[in-house]
Amino acid sequence: MDRWSGLDEFVAVATCGSFTGAAQQLDTSVAQVSRRVKTLESELGYQLLTRTTRNLALTPEGQVFLSHARLLQHAYEDATAALRQRDTQPTGKIRMTAPVMYGEQYIMPLVHQFMCRFPSVTVDMELTNAQLDLVEQGVDLAIRIGQLKDSSLHAKRLSQRCTLVCVSSDYQMRHQPIKHIRDLAEHNCLLGNAQYWRFMDHGVERHVKVSGTLRCNSGWALLDAARQGLGVVQLPHYYVQEALECGELVTVLDDFTPMAEGIWAVYPPRKYLSTAIRALIDFLAEQL
Repeated sequence: MDRWSGLDEFVAVATCGSFTGAAQQLDTSVAQVSRRVKTLESELGYQLLTRTTRNLALTPEGQVFLSHARLLQHAYEDATAALRQRDTQPTGKIRMTAPVMYGEQYIMPLVHQFMCRFPSVTVDMELTNAQLDLVEQGVDLAIRIGQLKDSSLHAKRLSQRCTLVCVSSDYQMRHQPIKHIRDLAEHNCLLGNAQYWRFMDHGVERHVKVSGTLRCNSGWALLDAARQGLGVVQLPHYYVQEALECGELVTVLDDFTPMAEGIWAVYPPRKYLSTAIRALIDFLAEQL
């Protein structure tokens, strides 16, 4: 048997969750997909999928084989892409992911510029604050902010994020000065997902527990609350930059500003990056 036979069909079924979806993705018939997967199972000597009239699921052996099968697909893509390395113009599809706000405000406008420059490039972008499994979900490039947790991925630093503590002038006039991080205990802090705010105190990182009357998982909502004088907010610089420039907000605790965090282009551990992906990473790094 051709050792590759059935591999693409199996990955497509596992990804789509159905033989019908896999057939549509591969532009073939359901019968052909089913036949190839059965042949692959027979050759391997293991059942990879459990099938019922209502459900389809990976067996434990199927789960193990799936991760390796995807790596084999990537290796084949790398080999064929290497043959196209002579192409001077980036071309092909890039599947990307980025955090919602940063992706909307900063990454997508640059991606649009890149696509105008290289019209043969197509982009499939998913904006989400969840960290997708790049290998499992077939993502070519992710934009991530902060400390990277998965050391198996490759990364290039694009820029950095600074976190600032801000208040409105109105709030500042109505309350005691905020000169030290311990003063936050006496103020209404506008909270996001975290209960602690990060600071640097004479070279030592401090995590200060804060409290207040508002909690919201939207940075824009917290920014608006701070603009209206509801309290003190800690946000990345790209949220508050405009409000600072026009005088709606002022920074406090500048001497305790935490260390800047990296903004990264992250991609799976593939030996070869397509011309398009490499060019996009370089373009983002240059622009950011």
